[in-house]
Amino acid sequence: MINAYRNAIRTLLEQRRNQSDVRRIIVWDVQPDEAKDPTLLSLRAYGTRMHVDVVLVACGVSGIWELLPVQRIILPLISDVIALRKTYMSDEI
Repeated sequence: MINAYRNAIRTLLEQRRNQSDVRRIIVWDVQPDEAKDPTLLSLRAYGTRMHVDVVLVACGVSGIWELLPVQRIILPLISDVIALRKTYMSDEI
């Protein structure tokens, strides 16, 4: 289920990027301290560290051991993240 969830996040981000509708995304400039700790970026963007998978997919990295690129990224809105979690990870929520 986790791979399907991550793929759904990736697909959603690609759709939002193609639509160029900034009202449906969060535009985020990754800071150097966030690059070393993706859970910190999740905390700042979503108010919780539990959405680190979203951050990793948005940054194009495989795991928390990798440094995030210090660049501008897009993140899905929390409502979209919650909807995807309910769909793909209902037994883990």
